[in-house]
Formats: sequence, structure tokens, C-alpha cells
Amino acid sequence: MLFLVAYFALAATLVFALPQDLPPRGIPDSNEHRYGGIESGQSSDSTGASLSSLWSFSTVTEDRYDHALHGDQHELTPYFQDYENETNITAQLGSTAYLNCRVNRLRDKTVSWMRRDGENIKLLTWGLHTYSNDARYSLNFEHPNNWKLQIKYTQRRDQGSYECQVSTHPPTVLYVRLNIVAPVVEIIDERGSSVHEKFYKTGSTIELKCTISQMPQAQTFILWRHGDHMLNYDTSRGGISVKTDMSSSVIVSTLFIANATPRDSGNYTCSLGDVATGSVLVHVLNGEHPEAMQQGSGTKDLFSLFHVVLLAIATTIFNTLYPTHGR
Repeated sequence: MLFLVAYFALAATLVFALPQDLPPRGIPDSNEHRYGGIESGQSSDSTGASLSSLWSFSTVTEDRYDHALHGDQHELTPYFQDYENETNITAQLGSTAYLNCRVNRLRDKTVSWMRRDGENIKLLTWGLHTYSNDARYSLNFEHPNNWKLQIKYTQRRDQGSYECQVSTHPPTVLYVRLNIVAPVVEIIDERGSSVHEKFYKTGSTIELKCTISQMPQAQTFILWRHGDHMLNYDTSRGGISVKTDMSSSVIVSTLFIANATPRDSGNYTCSLGDVATGSVLVHVLNGEHPEAMQQGSGTKDLFSLFHVVLLAIATTIFNTLYPTHGR
């Protein structure tokens, strides 16, 4: 019995010894006495408000700790290394086009390529997987961060808008514009004008000059053909040579055939693979050079026209001076 009395006396002493006016750490103090953040005689709604304040304090403290530990959260999001509002890529018709998409800080996000055609968007790749039915499209990842889209054997219909997207919320997008150009091939004469027919005398040297422009990708291998026969490496006839000069914008390839004979007549083509071709019809004839004949014929035609015009003027003058003549 004495033991129980001593126990309750000790408990009462500890209760009365507790401080009644100190708020918990981190909770704003006031002039009223509180215990555990709840005022004496406080309603349940006030209790909820005090607990909400305690939660807000805890959240702010946690955010500050996380910021100090990891830095600014905005700096942790993925971004494009070569970011521009829109990137323009030019590829040659029939070549392989590469659309670069270098992404830094990708982490657990995924990169995808889309093809945009007006309001329609078509998925081409997702991660390392290709979802296009067109086998010319594929994802060609280049270490460490280039999610490169590859398009083989480019066609004119490949020209248009593409999007490289990172699966953030909202998606981070890099816009790419692909332009397809076709080289222009022409066979020109000595004055630089396009020509479709040339005449040579037997025994002369055939000289055909081919120009190729609008080439975004440097290429120097030009094929010359006589009909279906390739001339670049022809050693059976002899006297055939090809000279190719390349500048920053135009390639000039010249075909020389020495000691021309009528057998060298026919259609000659200058081509850049299967992309572009120029052609000229060559005539090798005996006797007078056909161009000189044509030039003489042109002079005679001009003299005849002058004679007709002069006669018409004389007739008009005569009728004016003698209006009654011939009535």
C-alpha cells in the first residue's frame, strides 16, 4: 500500500514539473500557453490548422535540404546539346541523310523521332526501336548522346519536318527540317551553253564537257557512257581520257576521244550514279564540217529575208507616190 502511494506521488511531481509555456521547436510562439502545438480548450478545427502548419514547416525544411543536396531541380532536366529553334539539314537525292539529336542528362527519359505532315504526326522510332514500316528509316545511336535518325536512299517525299522528342512533361522537342536536292547535270559547249547535239569531222578530237551543280555532298566519280558502253576505263579503243575538276559549287568533267571516226557517233551520257544524267548526240561525218555548212546556210537565209523586206518597202513607197497607178 505504501508503495502505491509513493508511486502516484512521484508521477504527480513529474506532471507539475513540465513547462507549460514552451512551444515545440519550429512552431511559432504566441502569448497563449500551448502543449504539443494545441492550445488548451482548442477545437478540433484549430487542431487541424496547427497540424497543417507543422506539415508545411516540415515540407519547406525538406525542400531546402533536397536543394542543398541535389542543387536546382531545373538543372537536372534533359536538354539538347546543339539546341536551335529549328535545324535545317540538306541531303542529296538518293543519298543517306542523318538527322542528329544530341541529348544531355537524359537519365530515365526516352528519345523518340516523329515525322510531321501538317497536323498528322507519325512515330518513327522510340528509344532504340524503329516503328516505321519504311525500312529506309532507322535509329543509329552514336555514343555518347547522339540519337541519330538515319534515312537511306532519300527520295523527294522525305523532304519535310521532323521532331526529336524527349519524354519529359511536357515533352522537350527539337525541330528538324530536311531538304532534298537533286544535282543538275548539263553537257555544255565552248561558250558554256547547254547543248544536245554536236558535229565533228573524221580524225578530229571529240571534246564533251559536263557540269554538275547543286551537290550538297562532295562527289567526284562521274560516269561517261557511249550508248551502254562505259568509257571511264575503256582501254580497248585507246585515245579516251576523262579529266574532272572540282570547285566549291560545280564539278566539271571533260571527255576526250582522239581520232574520231563515224563509229564514235551516237548518244553520250554523263551521269552521277542513278541520281542525275545529261546527254548529247554526237555526229562524226566526212567532208565539210556540218556546223560550217549550217552557218553558210544561215547567211543565205538572212540575205533572202533582207531582200524580201527591201522589196516590200520599195513597193509601199511606190504606191504612196503613185496612188492611181494600175487603175
